Amino acid sequence: MTFNSQITSPQQAAEELALNRGAHDLRLLGAGVEFLFFSTRAGTRREGYRVPRARVFDTVNNPGIQALELQRKELRLSAWALGHGVPSANPTELVDQGGYSVLVTEVIDDDQTPVNQQALGAVLAKMHQVEPLASEVARCPDIYDYLAQRIGDRHSRISTDHQLPALPKPTHLAKVLQRSLHRVSQLHLDIRRQNIRVAAGEPRALFDWSNALTAAPELEMARIREYAQIPENALDYMDILAGYRAYGGTIDESTTAWAVLRLDAALMLAGVFTSVSPNEELASVFLNRVRILLQDL
Repeated sequence: MTFNSQITSPQQAAEELALNRGAHDLRLLGAGVEFLFFSTRAGTRREGYRVPRARVFDTVNNPGIQALELQRKELRLSAWALGHGVPSANPTELVDQGGYSVLVTEVIDDDQTPVNQQALGAVLAKMHQVEPLASEVARCPDIYDYLAQRIGDRHSRISTDHQLPALPKPTHLAKVLQRSLHRVSQLHLDIRRQNIRVAAGEPRALFDWSNALTAAPELEMARIREYAQIPENALDYMDILAGYRAYGGTIDESTTAWAVLRLDAALMLAGVFTSVSPNEELASVFLNRVRILLQDL
C-alpha cells in the first residue's frame, strides 16, 4: 500500500485507500465522536472503511489512546462475536493509510426501522452467556479496581468545573463491587441505536467495540439504563430487560454495586456532554444524575 505522508484528514485517508484498492462510490454512512464509517464498491463487492478522526485520542474518557489500539480491539471483538453467534460485521483487514489505521469491514445495511427492544435484550443475554475473549480478560484482571479508579478519575476531572458531592474512596468502591459482582462476561458497553444495524426491527449487527470490557453483566445493563435517558439512543430499558431475562439473562439491581455501576455510566456521559460533544441540556441531565447517585452511596 502506498504511504502518503501528506494525508491530513480521515476523509482523505478513505479516499486514498479506495483509490489504492480499486474501489469507487465512496460514501459516508456514519459519523461518531471518534470514528467515521464509509462504504465503497470494488467491482460488485461492497466494503466498509472505519476511519479514526485522529491518530491519537485525548478526551476526558479516552485520554492518550492510540487509534490503532481501538481498531485492533474492534478487529478482535468483531471476530469473537461472529464466532459465538453474536451478530456483528465481519472485519476483513486492518491497514495503514498515511498514518491513519483503517479497519476494512463488511457493510451491513440498516433499514431504519425501530429496533425490537426485546430482541436486542436476547442478543445481549446470549453474549453474556458465552465464553468471553480470553485475551480481553487477561488485559484487565482486576476489573473492579480498574472501574473504581476510573470513577475516581472522572469524578475528579468533572469536579474541576462542576460542583459535585464527595466521592467515596476508590478502595471502598472496589470493595463494594467485588462483594456483589462475581461473574465475568464479554460486554459491549456502547449499546445504542447508532451502533446497531437493523432489518425489520431485528438486530443484524453490533459494532463499535471500543468501550468493551470483561466484567459482570450488571455493568452493561447499568450503562444501558443510563443511555436510555438520551432520546436519540432509542432504547427502552424495561423492554430490553424483559427480552434479556426471557433469554436466560440475570442481573441484580438491588445492591449498592448497581448504584456504583450507574454512577460509572453517568460520569462518562457527563464527561461527554460537558466537553467532548457539548450539549447543555444533556450535560445538565447527567450532572444531576451523578449528584443523585452519589447521594445514594
